Amino acid sequence: MTETTVIIKTIGRPTLKHAIKSAKREGFKVIVVSDGAKVSAQGAQLVRLGKKWGYYGGMCTNVGAAMAPTPFITLLDDDDELIEGAGDIIRSKLKEKPEVDIWIGGVRFARDVVMRNKVTGEETYRGTDFAIWPEKGIGEGNACMPTYRTSVFEHIPFMNNVKEEYQQLSDYIHILTCSQNDYKVDWFEDVIYLVRPRIKASGIETVNGRGGK
Repeated sequence: MTETTVIIKTIGRPTLKHAIKSAKREGFKVIVVSDGAKVSAQGAQLVRLGKKWGYYGGMCTNVGAAMAPTPFITLLDDDDELIEGAGDIIRSKLKEKPEVDIWIGGVRFARDVVMRNKVTGEETYRGTDFAIWPEKGIGEGNACMPTYRTSVFEHIPFMNNVKEEYQQLSDYIHILTCSQNDYKVDWFEDVIYLVRPRIKASGIETVNGRGGK
């Protein structure tokens, strides 16, 4: 059966244990890649990078892809969790369309998130669920939290030179780059991730940011 390894990128947040638990609950092998922080992997395989690379976990992703024993990897941040049933959705889609290289996982926020037109400032969407619309294509708010064919990273590693003002869009930029190089992208069309369910944020929640703390 086609399978994926969950790569958890961590900077040492205390919510890491919940991310690990959610991935194990769904029956996945877990590799925790720490961006220089000392962490407990709760029995999962752990790799600690020798320094903090930053860039929204780009180097953690590259290392995790190199170590994964499976044809695919599924990315998970240390403050997010997989929903119950995510494993069944992922396995079903991988089996249904084996030609797809990158699957975009839907995300669910704990509260409404507002998206606005960057030119006019007009509100274009308000809701809790994102990245579930294949008809909208690859765009901000609709391309994040991917499951990758591991071999993608042999040719297009996750970028570590994204300008600081765009680092929160790292997933989107990398997925777009891969699609422009003929890798096939599709959507799970279901929510796979709970975004920061255990972190109380103040201020404005954003699709890729974390708001205030």
